[in-house]
Amino acid sequence: MLFLTVYGPELESLFLYIHKYTLTRGSVSREQIYSTYLPHLSSSNRGQVKNLDDAINYLKNIGLIEGDRIYSSLAVTQYLDAVPFAILLLRQFRQLEQTALRLSQIDLLYVTLLDRLFISPNKTWISDVHSEANQLELARRIGGVSQEKINAWKRVMEFLGVGYRIGSGFYCLYQPELLDMLLQIWESAEETLQDFFEEHLQSWIPCITAQGDIAQSVAPALLCLVSRGRIQMFPKQDSPSKHYFGTQRLRGISVL
Repeated sequence: MLFLTVYGPELESLFLYIHKYTLTRGSVSREQIYSTYLPHLSSSNRGQVKNLDDAINYLKNIGLIEGDRIYSSLAVTQYLDAVPFAILLLRQFRQLEQTALRLSQIDLLYVTLLDRLFISPNKTWISDVHSEANQLELARRIGGVSQEKINAWKRVMEFLGVGYRIGSGFYCLYQPELLDMLLQIWESAEETLQDFFEEHLQSWIPCITAQGDIAQSVAPALLCLVSRGRIQMFPKQDSPSKHYFGTQRLRGISVL
């Protein structure tokens, strides 16, 4: 299950640790992980390992490591040299969505919650994510999700750079740095915005609303990158592709 008590930074640290040992020794044992992350652990306080075990199980369930007491990173880490951990994790969410029939319903809810609550309906702010999430049909089918699970989901989303936790709510606003990293691994230097959104960005992170527009959570980050001189967006009037950004009718994008 992915609704575990994790925060984000420990996932990255633990994954990189396991990946390092996979490259050098082939694997690493759970006891060695315990001795590294909990060096003062004794038999009388083994309860302290729960958060660490949750992080291990999260990485297993998301498909970044494998094993049972002996762990190694998986082949998906071919992306590791090109992208930061947060981007790699987002990629795994999108990959798991494609295996919906084999995925447990609670894990499917976890990896699709961002899209279903914010991107597809084009919302940037939800004041009570717990209540809103439990209105979804998928959540109802599994008997709902607890406040604790939703809080854990929000922590990870904030770590990934897709928004901010504010009380019981969540403000979904993609950070420019997140999109900048995805632009850096884009194979095209210049293309239509439609191709960029549909063929590249959407394959890594949800960005398109149910109506086919670019989500309000995504657009400000792109405009910020324009102001920073990282990208250029332009009308491209001779293109039959879809236009975006309202009256600006922008159709093209290039990386500077």
